Amino acid sequence: MAVQTISYKSKSAGAELVNSLHDSGFAILRDHPIPGSLLDAVYDDWMAFFGNDDKQRYLASENSVAEGRGGFYPAQVSETAIDHSTRDLKEFFQVGANGPIPPTCADGTLRYRELAFALGLEILEWLQQFTIESVTTRFYEPLPCMLCRNASLLRILHYPPLEGNEEAGAVRAAPHEDINLLTILPVANQGGLQVKDSAGNWTDVSGNRGDLIINSGDMLREATCGYYPSATHRVVNPGDRITNDSRISVPLFLTARFDVKLSERYTSGSYLDERIRLLHRH
Repeated sequence: MAVQTISYKSKSAGAELVNSLHDSGFAILRDHPIPGSLLDAVYDDWMAFFGNDDKQRYLASENSVAEGRGGFYPAQVSETAIDHSTRDLKEFFQVGANGPIPPTCADGTLRYRELAFALGLEILEWLQQFTIESVTTRFYEPLPCMLCRNASLLRILHYPPLEGNEEAGAVRAAPHEDINLLTILPVANQGGLQVKDSAGNWTDVSGNRGDLIINSGDMLREATCGYYPSATHRVVNPGDRITNDSRISVPLFLTARFDVKLSERYTSGSYLDERIRLLHRH
């Protein structure tokens, strides 16, 4: 598996990123338009938020995550990955289209979301341009036209330090695939992200602070008949090279309009509904 690191400033950036997504479902993008200082501020703001009891003021219900609502989701209502029986060791804040957001985090977070969304649209344009014609001719509409701002979700994930009393088998994020078209994920403040290759081997996905990790999701796989894989990935627990500290991760899940026809089998909405039911069946 070759997860390529690509410079946004390269003349061949689009083709290189598209090739990496086809080969592995992942790519690392450096020299991109999102300032490193902004990412640092977002990390700092949310680290402070999760360390403060005021987060309980934004508490959301367990059912709200399936409905895409914003708010704070504590560890006890966190998700259980499909085909797994223990909840992930995480808490998170979901920034919905019109949901609440802590004032201390709002400016940097909303600016990051806008810049990342614009970059995601550009990456979908690259995909449309550089994907082989035998695949693009199957699309019901061009990939950039599928993207929906309100359906896309920004999550701020907090993986607390382990305390030694965790449920047996529990991990920070069990092996899973993303449901959406594309995910944009700044390199976290701590390692742990791994992707599984076609032979079943786990490989670290790492980059330098400020780089962006891009991965293709289930909706893109469905729309391209598997040309772009939705690679299984996970976040492993601290140990060995990973210190037992808080980990912050800020993925933006770029999602198609719910009426978009991905394939003969699914619209974006029907696909999302099916996956959400599986995710919250426990």
